[in-house]
Order: sequence, then structure tokens, then C-alpha cells
Amino acid sequence: MRQKKEYDFVVTLKHPNYKIYNIITILMCLVTVTASVFGMLHSTFFNFTWVNVFLTACIIINLFIAFINSNKKENITTFKWALYASAFLWLLFPLHIPAIAIFYIVAALLERQIKFPQEIGFSEDGITFNTFPFKNYSWQQVRNAMLKENMLTLDFVSNKILQKETESDVDKTTETEFNAYCNAHLPNDGSLLIE
Repeated sequence: MRQKKEYDFVVTLKHPNYKIYNIITILMCLVTVTASVFGMLHSTFFNFTWVNVFLTACIIINLFIAFINSNKKENITTFKWALYASAFLWLLFPLHIPAIAIFYIVAALLERQIKFPQEIGFSEDGITFNTFPFKNYSWQQVRNAMLKENMLTLDFVSNKILQKETESDVDKTTETEFNAYCNAHLPNDGSLLIE
């Protein structure tokens, strides 16, 4: 948890396991590399080959670096440059399928959004999630909000409950301050707050 100027409190949530996204992205990149090499070997457009070789090398280097960094727990592996290079390969000859290139560009943009650190900001106006698009909730929409043992719990009036682990350990002082802050802003004056 950290404090920001725009918000009185910002809680960073523990990121999920991105293994399935990474596997799909790696497969997409390998399909592109295979198609590119096959296309270059059977192409008469030799003047375009050096660009294709450079982009293919960029994809392979990015995958290699990602593989090396995959064992680091605090590191979130991204493949955006490999996806952008793949998109350019699908735009160039001999592949030249713009629809697939657009798909790869969208995948690169979505990967950034999926792997962006999930944060929830708490201010006088309410609670804001940094998703795309931003989700804002007023304090009147929240029945209960508390942080206990690195677990954030939000109970909404709509009977929706969100319970997520924080990215880092929160000390007891900050936890107490946060809970008191939420308690002061809840419309029920914190009568439902469980300590």
C-alpha cells in the first residue's frame, strides 16, 4: 500500500499468475516466426528480406530475454515488443495479411492492460479502480471496506464482495489508519466494520 497525492490511500493488489497469457503470446510469436521464415525461404521479394530478418531476430531475442527473466518472482514478463514486431511481419511481404497484423497490435495493447498493476484509490469522493475504463464507486455504494492481514475486503450495497490480497505486506499502523479512514467515510458510520 502507498499514499498518493490524488488519493488518501492507494492499495496495490497482488498480481495474478499470467502463465496462460504468456503461453498464448509465446505461441503467437512462434507462429509468426515460423510463417516468416517459411515465407522468406519461398519469396522472390529478396529486397524486403533484411527487414523480415531483423524483425524475426527481435522476436526471438525478446522471447529469450523473457525466458531468462521468467524465474524472477517480482518481474512481470511482457511480450509487447515481440507482438509489435510480429504485427509488422504480418504487414510486410511475403506474409502481408493486415487483419492478422491488427490482431497482434490489439493483443500487444491488451497485454499491457492485463498486466498493469491493479490499484484501488481511496479518496473523499469514493473508491476508484484503475481498470480500463476506470471504475468509480461512491462511499454510499459501499457497505464495508477494510484491510486485515494483507487482505482487502470491499462489501458493496449491491451484494458484490471483492476480496483481494495486497502486493506487499501492510504494517499494523497503516492498516489501522486505513480502516479508520474507511470507517469515517462509510454511510453507516462503520457499524458493519469487522475488526
